[in-house]
Order: sequence, then C-alpha cells, then structure tokens
Amino acid sequence: MRNRPSRLLMLAVSLLLAAVGALIAQTPANAANLLVNPDFETGTLSPWSCAGGLGSVVSSPVRSGTKALAGAASGSDTAQCSQSVTVRPSTAYTLTAWVRGSYVYLGVNGGGSTWTSSATAYTQLTVPFTTAANQTTAVIYLHGWYGQGTYYADDMSFDGPGATPSPSPTPTPTPTPTPTPTPTPTPTPTPTPTPTPGTTCPVKSRPTGKVLHGYWENWDGASNGVHPPLGWIPITDSRIQAHGYNVINAAFPVIRSDGTALWEDGMDSTVKVATPAEMCQAKAAGLTILMSIGGATAGIDLSSSTVADRFVATIVPILKKYNFDGIDIDIETGLSGSGNINQLSASQANLIRIIDGVLAQMPANFGLTMAPETAYVTGGSVTYGSIWGAYLPIIKKYADNGRLWWLNMQYYNGSMYGCSGDSYSAGTVQGFTAQTTCLDKGLVIQGTTIRVPYDKQVPGLPAQSGAGGGYMAPSLVSQSWNSFGGNLKGLMTWSINWDGSKGWTFGDNVKGLQGR
Repeated sequence: MRNRPSRLLMLAVSLLLAAVGALIAQTPANAANLLVNPDFETGTLSPWSCAGGLGSVVSSPVRSGTKALAGAASGSDTAQCSQSVTVRPSTAYTLTAWVRGSYVYLGVNGGGSTWTSSATAYTQLTVPFTTAANQTTAVIYLHGWYGQGTYYADDMSFDGPGATPSPSPTPTPTPTPTPTPTPTPTPTPTPTPTPTPGTTCPVKSRPTGKVLHGYWENWDGASNGVHPPLGWIPITDSRIQAHGYNVINAAFPVIRSDGTALWEDGMDSTVKVATPAEMCQAKAAGLTILMSIGGATAGIDLSSSTVADRFVATIVPILKKYNFDGIDIDIETGLSGSGNINQLSASQANLIRIIDGVLAQMPANFGLTMAPETAYVTGGSVTYGSIWGAYLPIIKKYADNGRLWWLNMQYYNGSMYGCSGDSYSAGTVQGFTAQTTCLDKGLVIQGTTIRVPYDKQVPGLPAQSGAGGGYMAPSLVSQSWNSFGGNLKGLMTWSINWDGSKGWTFGDNVKGLQGR
C-alpha cells in the first residue's frame, strides 16, 4: 500500500516537469524580443545605426532603467535609427516602442508604420507585421521629422519567433493546461486621433543647405503640346530630385474674381493635382514644397480687403490638406506703390493682409518666399511709385522680422538694376552681380534701407532657351554663381518642366555648382 502514493507522486512530478519543459521550449521560439539592445541600457547605440550621426544614448528622459535613445532631427534630416533582425518567412510579428517628442515614426521597411504627432510623455506605438513568403530579415526603424527637434525612444521590442523554430511540444491528453502563448501587445491602443499615416505630414522648416528652387507646372501636359517630350510629370517623379531640385513651387492655384482659391487638376486630362499622400511621399524623399500664388495670369484683386479675406479663408484649408510647407508670392499684376515708401497703398496693405492672414493660421515654421519681377524691386532705384519698387515695403517687413525664407526675384523678362538706377540687360553676368550685390548692401529708397543678405537671395533664371527672356547658358550661370563664392542661398528657375524637356542641363549644372 505504501507504493501507490509514490507512483502517483512520481507521475505528478513527471507531468509538472514536462509542462515546465514545454513552456521553456516554447517561449524563445514563439515570443522572443528579437531586438538587440532594445532599451539602450548598454550605454551605446550598437547594433543600432543612426543616420548622420544624429542618434545618441541619453540618461534623461527615460521611461525605465537609466538610458534611452535620442534622435536629433534637424531641418534637413529626420534622424532615422534602424536595426536589422533575422525573421521567419510568412510569420506574424509585433513591433512596439515607447516614444516621446513631436512627430515620431515607428515602422518596418517594406511593412507597416505608425506615428504620433505630439507625445509630451512616453507613449507606446505598436506596428503588427507579417513577413513575406521568402523573407528572412527585417529592418526596424524609427525617426522624427524635419525641424521638429529631438525625439526619444525606450523599451522597444520586436516580438515573434526567431530564425530556427523549436519543435512544437506534443500535447498530453491530461487536464494539465498547455502554456498560454505570450500575447502580442496589440491591446495597447494606437494614439488617436492620429491621421492615417502617409496622408498628413508636418510642415518642413527652411532648408539649411543650398537650394535649387524650381517651379512645377501643374496645368498643361504633353497632349497640349507643352514641353515636349517631357510634358507634365508627377511631383513624386524621381527625376526631379535626381537633377538637383530640392524645393518646389507648385504653380498655380486658380483664383476667382471674389478671391476664392481652388486647387484643381490641369486642363490636360492627364495632369493631376498631387494627393496629400503623394505630397507626403515627395517630402519624405527630400523635397520642400511651397504653393506659388499668382503668376502672369492668375492675379487677385488687391484693391479689396473683402477679396483678400476670401482668398485667405479658402487657401488655408488647401495648404493644410495638401501638406504644403510654405507659400511663394508671385503676384505680377495689381500691385502698385503709393509714391511714398513709408505709406502703403491699398494694394500693398491687402497683400500684407493676405500674407499675415495665412501665416497666422499655419505653424510657426511655415515658409514664405517671394518671386517679383525686377521692376517691382530694384526698379525702385530708378523711381518709386506705381509698379516700380512696389514689393519693397513688403520685402522689408518680412526680411526684417525673419519670416522671409528668401527672395526669388526673376532675373529675366526685363532689365536688371543696381542701387543707383543703373540698368543692365537680362542674361548678363554684369547685371546678375550688380543687382545681387545691391540687395545685399541695401537699397536706399527715400531714406529707407531695404536689405536682403546673400543667404536670403535665390535669384531666378530661365531653365532653358524659350522659358523666358534673358536665358543664360550653363557657363554664364556658373560664372554668376561663382562670383559670390558660394554665399548665395541658391538659385530659382522657371521651370522644372522646361528643364526636363531639354535634358535637365540647368538642374545638373546648379547641382554641381552647389556641391550636391
């Protein structure tokens, strides 16, 4: 009788050991954190790789432990940090991270991603991910956004089976419960009301390096005989950046007589306004995108404050919906000066009303550029009044208060002027240097000085012969640029479409001059 209890005890112990062994065998195979140094407690980044040297390990703020990742996103870099892990094909995984900062993104290359727009305290992001049928590695990444400052991350995990599966435990027909699989952390809600990733992205700040600022025409295409053989190209076309363009002016919105602004597809049925997602895609690839207002034929009645207010009320929702980074003022009709540099005309006051109205409703880093013709700027050295120098009080206001990113004055379709009323033909190196130097030194009108330093000057030139009067061959462009020893912020051109239709010679030349 004494042997019976021993056999039962031994059986119970055996079952318990089998269950424990099954649990131990199952955990690393089915629910392991595959990331190395996921909480950065080693005090180093390894094996994480951070672009541009912008990642570091910090002691504060942390979510747990004593260390966390810091990514110092700048105006030109999102400070992406990544790690490659080994995975199994056709297998589900869950990526999680605790993040803090403005606009922090978490994702898997070729898989899903998510983000939070504003996490003042550590917030968990979760990305479920299933590998492809032949996939054996995955790259995990997180990054901030242009000009949004430093983000932080801690306690990351990429849960799922490793490369070599362990044998599945044989189930036993006993009441002993099978080990509960490690749950994936999907119950943690994704931050709401976060917009669908890809359709909304933050405003990019003023680019820190040199710029090639090109107008992107969005109304006509090849079927209308415009810029053959290129015609119209989408804003996501990789050739734009490949040939040096890093800032784009989308040209132009339709403006009705009452001031209503419309952002519409072009007259050619193949010409389409970029979707919000396409805008984000182009921006994430490196472009800064502004909407250019005006042009030779898309004017606005600047005599009416009612029209000005209507324009602001209708353009701001478009700027927000389509993720624009700024506005370019290219109004070429309806603006005139009063004759007194210190007294605004109605049209000047209403243009300022428009600019202030837009800037007040957009983020503080929202951009402003201006592309007046020469008569409206340096033409004021000849006489001030009517169109002559009409942009000067407006340029002065925003150059002095710091909101003007740069001036895109059109060095074409008219004479160029120095500070003393001296004039030069468009397309000449002499005129280019005289006009540019004048603005840097300061143009004095009726005792008032208007100064635009070199780092806020992006002179505009025709991209190709036929794009505008005063075309300069690449050698003359190079001579003009080199005259300032690289001190200019960049160059502007009309237009990307013109350049692409004739071999991209303008963009390629400027890209080389800027060392990019």
